Amino acid sequence: MQVQDMPSLRAELAQAQQGKAKQEEEIAAYEEQRQQLHWELRKLQGAQEQSKQEAHILEKRLQELSSRAQQWQQLHEDSERTLATREEELVVCKVELAFLKEKLSKALEQVRDRNRQHH
Repeated sequence: MQVQDMPSLRAELAQAQQGKAKQEEEIAAYEEQRQQLHWELRKLQGAQEQSKQEAHILEKRLQELSSRAQQWQQLHEDSERTLATREEELVVCKVELAFLKEKLSKALEQVRDRNRQHH
């Protein structure tokens, strides 16, 4: 090795060290970016999990409400059937009542006629 080569070797070494320092800075920046992306990914996964849980809760609530609506519908239909049956019974009772009033009226009329005949 010649003494005159020393300055150029030093220059190359300095350049290599600068390049290495620059690469280390880039690696540190990439690492920071990677950690940031990893954190954002975890945040998104957490939000996704929370959304899934909320969707599950809403789905269960919807099922409960649908079930309750079905029960009320059934109850309403049962009530309507019961009401229709009661209305039919009421019509029958009214007809019977009218018939009995008519019979009573005739019976009273006969009693009055007999009373008139006896007097």
